[in-house]
Amino acid sequence: MLTIYPATARRLLTGALYSTVAEQQSTTPWHAAFPAPALKAPVGSITPQELAQKLQNGAGGKDVLVVDVRRTDFENHFVRGAINLPAHSLYPTLSGVVPLLSRYPLVVFHCNSCSAGGRGVRSAGWYQEAVEKAGLDGQTSGVILEGGIKGWVAAFGGDEQLTSKL
Repeated sequence: MLTIYPATARRLLTGALYSTVAEQQSTTPWHAAFPAPALKAPVGSITPQELAQKLQNGAGGKDVLVVDVRRTDFENHFVRGAINLPAHSLYPTLSGVVPLLSRYPLVVFHCNSCSAGGRGVRSAGWYQEAVEKAGLDGQTSGVILEGGIKGWVAAFGGDEQLTSKL
């Protein structure tokens, strides 16, 4: 038997229950479900120009892998050859992802802007932490793309050899 208490019934009838749930979801950041990266040192970074030079010199797909951690906002510009692993699902899958990504000496993570505490920084931190835990430190490293995709597009948005647009 289902029991609905008067206060719940009022909220259901007025739509207040929905807005309460929506308000709660909007105030809880997505990353609250996961631990913050605990690294010995801050995650490194690479400039768009440095990354472009590596990709133009043929390092993409061999020595460098670009990981775009945006979710639905991935559907605009992206670094040609990048893979999309949304930050929201990266942490729970690290045990399976690290053996694949660690084949690349340099793994470049980015989101929109790679600001402190953002998706790119957190993802690179989680990856680097998992690499250290697996004893792979020195074989691969996770860094962030300075300025994220916004910085990349500002520098190389019109270069079809380096940037794709959906």
